[in-house]
Amino acid sequence: MDSGAQSPKFTIEEGGDTLIFTTAYHSQDAGSVLHSGIYNREFSSMLASMAAAVVSYPLITFFSREGIALYGALFIVAILTFPLFRKYVFRGKTLKAVFDLSLRRAEFFQVGLTTKKTGSVPIDRISRLMIEKKTPEIRNPDGVEFVKKISLQHGSVIPGFGDETPFFLLKLGLSDCADRVLYSDRAMDSVLAAYDGINGFLRKYKVL
Repeated sequence: MDSGAQSPKFTIEEGGDTLIFTTAYHSQDAGSVLHSGIYNREFSSMLASMAAAVVSYPLITFFSREGIALYGALFIVAILTFPLFRKYVFRGKTLKAVFDLSLRRAEFFQVGLTTKKTGSVPIDRISRLMIEKKTPEIRNPDGVEFVKKISLQHGSVIPGFGDETPFFLLKLGLSDCADRVLYSDRAMDSVLAAYDGINGFLRKYKVL
């Protein structure tokens, strides 16, 4: 398959009468400001790698009791386990949308440790491809203000934390059921690039 529009957040592969769109960014909810601002996958992976270093402490002390060598070994354990936790444990669910014109179907898969088929619709039921703008609501303003005050006291301000920044959804409109979210991002240019790639394919084969 040939690579179409590419982005750090999505890929489009086109081969003959088939297009495959893949992304880990497909949530239609921006989520909690407190959660997304502090507890993300990188932070969770860091905590897990530190826990792995603590768990490995008894084993490491069996081989080395010297201070510098001991702490160096613990540091290496944390460094080596961080990318493993990020890639295999705290990885997000990936959406894979396959538009197969030869079968006249669009199929949707959720890819994680395993691949699960989440839907299949006839191509003829695709009525439109659209972009929708959403502005998340801050559900706990008191909590946000509290975190901001604590951050200021420690001199570690989180840029943009608590802001009601809009995000954009790329949605596939279906004629007789609920629309499907294909991609979401706060950067409009990125969503437009995904739109152009999928829309161009669907229009080329006169689906839209």
